[in-house]
Amino acid sequence: MRNVSRGTSEPRFTGQVQLGDVQGQAWLGWRELLAVVDEELTAITGTSADHLPDQIAASQALITEALNRPHTSAADYLELEQSLLSGHRFHPAPKARSGREDEVRRYAPELGARFQLHYLAVRTELMRETHVSDATPTGEEAVPDGYRLLPVHPWQYAILSRGDELPAALADRRAIDLGPSGPSMRATSSVRTVAADDNGFLKLSLSVLITNCLRINPWHEVQAAVMLAGLLEPLRRDLATRFPGTVLLRETSGLTAGLGPGLADQLGVIRREGLAGRLQPGVQAVPAAALTEPVPHPALARLLERITADREVLLDWWQRYVRLVVPPVLHAYARHGVVFEAHLQNVVVGLRDGLPVQLVLRDLEGVKLVRERRAEDLAAMPARVRAHVGTPQGRGWDRVAYCLLINHVGGLVAALADRDPMAEPALWEIVSDVLSGVEPFAELEGVLAGEPVPAKTNLLTRWRGAADRDSGYVPLYLPFPA
Repeated sequence: MRNVSRGTSEPRFTGQVQLGDVQGQAWLGWRELLAVVDEELTAITGTSADHLPDQIAASQALITEALNRPHTSAADYLELEQSLLSGHRFHPAPKARSGREDEVRRYAPELGARFQLHYLAVRTELMRETHVSDATPTGEEAVPDGYRLLPVHPWQYAILSRGDELPAALADRRAIDLGPSGPSMRATSSVRTVAADDNGFLKLSLSVLITNCLRINPWHEVQAAVMLAGLLEPLRRDLATRFPGTVLLRETSGLTAGLGPGLADQLGVIRREGLAGRLQPGVQAVPAAALTEPVPHPALARLLERITADREVLLDWWQRYVRLVVPPVLHAYARHGVVFEAHLQNVVVGLRDGLPVQLVLRDLEGVKLVRERRAEDLAAMPARVRAHVGTPQGRGWDRVAYCLLINHVGGLVAALADRDPMAEPALWEIVSDVLSGVEPFAELEGVLAGEPVPAKTNLLTRWRGAADRDSGYVPLYLPFPA
C-alpha cells in the first residue's frame, strides 16, 4: 500500500495492501486486512466485531453485481439515484443490508429495482395523520367505508407478514390487504425512499439495517419532519432570497397505523415534495453523491472527464460548487440555529450546461434545532418530538461540520483528486476562500484559525454496531494552505 501525500493534504492510501514483518512482506486480501484491523480495534475497544466480515462480504457482492448492470447513456433523476454503486465513500460496508438475500437483491436500487407499493386499508380510528397547513391530505381511493389507505413498502410487507401482529390485524379486519397496486416505483439510493417520477417521494418504513440504522419511521420522527416543514418556512424563504437557487424540499404529510404495539413505528410514511416545478429551466438534478462514484453513471462520467481534463475548468467548476453548497448550510446554523445534515446523499445539485447553479436540501427528519437558540419552538413540541429534534449547540456543530465539510466537501475533493491528484491543494484553497467569505461565527472562525473539524468515526460506529446518533467524533485538521 502506497502512502500518497498531496501537497498540504492528509495522506491518502491507494493500491494493494502489504503486511511487513521480519519474514518479509505479504499481500493482503480484505479478509486478511480485516483480521489485522480486528486485532487493533479489539485492543482499543475490548470487543471484536464478529458481525462485520459478513457485512463487508455482502456489501462487496452487491457492488460487484451492480457493476455489471448496464446503464443508458442518458439519465433522468431517478436513474442517477440508482447509479450509486459504491455508496458511502468511507463506510466499511456501505451496501450491507439485513434480511433475506433474495429480498435484498429484489429491492436494491443499485440493481434497478422497480415495484408497486403494497396497500392496506386500515380502520379509520386506528390511523394517525399529520400534514402542513397547505398540504392535501392523503387520498382514499378504492377503500371500503370506515377504512383509510396506507401504502407499505413491499419488502416491509413481506417482513411484517412473517411476524404475528400484522397477520392478527388482517385476521380481525382491523386492516384489509389490498395487495400491490399503483404505478411502478423506483427505489432511490436510500433504499426505502421511492418515487414513480420527480413529482413527489415517499419515505417508507423498512425494518432493515442499512449502514448504521434500522430504517423505520417512528411516529415521533414523522411528526418531527412535518412540524419542521411548517416551522422552517421563514428559513426556506430566507435561503431562497439570500442564496438564489436554494431549495428546501418539505416533508408535507405523514401517517401510520396503530395496529399493534410494535407496528406503528414500522408502518410510518412520510410524503416529500418532488423536484418538478422547483428547478430552473434547463437544470438537471443530480444527487451529489453520484458525483463521487469511482464508476459514475456514463452521463456524469463524461462531465467529470471534461472538467478534470483542464485544471482551470476544474477550479472554476469547484469554486461555483462550493459557493453554492456551503454558505446556505452555515447560514442556517449560525443565524437560525438549524442543523442541516448536508452530507452527500441529502443534497441534490442542479446543473445547467454542467455548471452548478442550484442547491436542493432534503430529509427534514434528520434536521435538528439548536436548543440554546430555539428553546421556544422546542418547548411547543410534544416531548418525544422535542427530544428527537433538539440538540445542544456542540453536538449540532458536530453534525453540521462532519456532514458538510468532511463527508460532502471532503468526499467530493477526494473524488476529484482521484482524477487530478495535483489539484487537491488548490481545491482545498478554494474551500478556505469560500469559508472566509461566510458571515463569521465562533465555530467557523476556529476552523479558519486552524482548529480541527469533528469527523464521525464510521468504522468504530459500524464496529460497535451502534446507531448514527451514538457515533463518536474525532478531530480532523482540514488541509488548508498555511
